[in-house]
Order: sequence, then C-alpha cells, then structure tokens
Amino acid sequence: MNSLSALAASSTEVIGHFDYILDDRAFGWAFAPAHPQKRLTIEIVANGEVVAQGLAEQFREDLQTAGIGDGCYLFDLQLSHELFDGEVYSLTARVADTGGTLGGDPLPFGPERRQPSYPQIPRALGLSMLAELINQPNYSRFAGNLRNFAQAYRLASRLQETGEVAEAQSAWETINSALGENPLSYCKLGECLMLLGHADEALAAFRVAAGCDLRLHWAHLGMANSLFALGQFEQAEEALQMAIALQPNDTMLAKRLKYMQDHGLPQRVELLLNQQQREAAIALLKSFLLKRPDSTQACALLGDLLCEPSDNTLPGMTQLHELRKAQCILEALLDDVETRLDETIE
Repeated sequence: MNSLSALAASSTEVIGHFDYILDDRAFGWAFAPAHPQKRLTIEIVANGEVVAQGLAEQFREDLQTAGIGDGCYLFDLQLSHELFDGEVYSLTARVADTGGTLGGDPLPFGPERRQPSYPQIPRALGLSMLAELINQPNYSRFAGNLRNFAQAYRLASRLQETGEVAEAQSAWETINSALGENPLSYCKLGECLMLLGHADEALAAFRVAAGCDLRLHWAHLGMANSLFALGQFEQAEEALQMAIALQPNDTMLAKRLKYMQDHGLPQRVELLLNQQQREAAIALLKSFLLKRPDSTQACALLGDLLCEPSDNTLPGMTQLHELRKAQCILEALLDDVETRLDETIE
C-alpha cells in the first residue's frame, strides 16, 4: 500500500498535505474521508495571518488512482503580495473550518522582493490604525465591535493582497457602510479602485480619506497616484509633496516622487508640444534640470528641442551634433539662471 492509499484508509476527519510553493503560489491537497464530495477551504498562514485562501477542488490524477475520492482535492492558492518584502517566512496550511493543520512541515518562503505597482498600506499597520481610529471620539461607539471590524479588515486585506480585487472592493465598501466616512478604509477602497483601473473613483475615495484626516500621508499619496494615472502630473506632484511634508523621513515617498517626475516628464513635454506650446515645454525642461541636473532624460529632451537634428552623415557629425546640443543646453540654463538672478535683484 502506498502512502496515499494509507492516508485514504485513515479514519482521520481530514487528510492532506502541504506540498510546495512555486513562484507566488502554494500547492497541496486536502480530503475529508467522511464527506468525499466536500471541497475544503484551505488557509495558508504566516505569522498568524492568513496570506492565501481557497478551495481544495482541482483534479489530481494520483489522488484518484490512490482511491482518494474523485481526486478533486488539489489546492493552488495565490500568496499575498505582502510576502514579497525581502523577509523570510514560515508558511503552514490549515483547514479553515476546523483550524487543523495539514500534513507536512512548515515551508520556508523568501527572501523574495517584488515592488507592487504603487505603495499600499501594509496589513499590520492598517490593523494598528484601525484600533487607533475606533478609540477616537467620532468612532468610539464602535469600540465594542473592534474584534469584528478587525476580522473584516483582515478579510478585505487578504482579498486585495491576493488579487481578488473586485471582492476586496465590496468588502471595503461594507466596512465603510458600517463606519461611515473614515480615513483608513477609504484609503484602502481607493487602493482597490486603482488596482481595478478606476483612477477617477479612486481619487474621490482618497479625497474623502484626506477630508477625514488631513494629517494622513497615505491619503495624499493615494491622491498623487490617482492624479498621476489621470495625467494630472503637476497636481500629482503637489499631492506627493504634501505626503512628504507630513512624513519627511519616509524614503519610499522620495523614491515615488522621483518615479513620478521621471515617468511624467516625457508625457508633459509631449502634451505641451501637441498644444503648440514649444516655449512652455522648453521652460518646463529647464526648470526640471535646475532641480534635477543629473537627469539625462531631461537633457536629451531639451537638447532635441533646442538643437535641430542634422542631415549630415559625414564622419564625426554625430559627435559634433551631440556637442552642439550640450552647448545649447548649457547656454539656455545659464540664461535662465541669469534672468532669475536679475529678477531677484530687482
């Protein structure tokens, strides 16, 4: 009798195994011998938090061959994006209904690092913020239900982190319906709407969050991300500068600002050129370079506007053209600085 057959003959309430992790998914199987038609809900747990959940319902031929029901007991679960933070985790698999742990040793995961499309409030921080929120006078009537709200927050977070974004949106809306306007879960709703590609709706949600608490830098960061997605680059930078002013020691915000500036600059220049505003595009690039003189992208864009390309294909002409571009850029910047100095003196 092989190992699977031996397990099938067991009278244990649930049998199964946490097999392996591949990329960002957890695999294994689970079966209730007394209820062979039942598809069990499996949770993957790290540090006490559920980081993946789903049914063990997919077909695996070797399970059927071993006499384990109809063989449809495989689970293949998406892991939370929060596990990709460069830390090492120990993952276990358990049955959601009973809390019973599946067979197999805990599996190590990490260190893996992947950057999300934009920063989002981490789950642990959000739970801490939720407890602080409900202790505030405006929300104190919910203090007796903190545990229920925390469970709802965990569910919505797990859905969002594992890509079930539409379901997460519904969960955040349910929380907001119960709490009313609040800074935390309106930020999380905004994050979901951004993931769904609804930047305009996300912006509205982040504005509600900021209106509830102007000191919450996550709300201003969310507005910046939404405005950037909508092509409102200047307003996006202003919102992000506000977030940085509120949280000056957060290096992530400075990196995000640089990202927005670098990726938004070509689009801003193209928009001005399409509107026949060449001088405004040049002024934008000069201003950008005076703040960020290390930007090769801004140098290239400004050089192309100031120095028309040459049709001459003689040897050395390419290098000469690049030299002329550099000279034009330097002269333009010096003129700009001189003008600003004159205006200051006057």
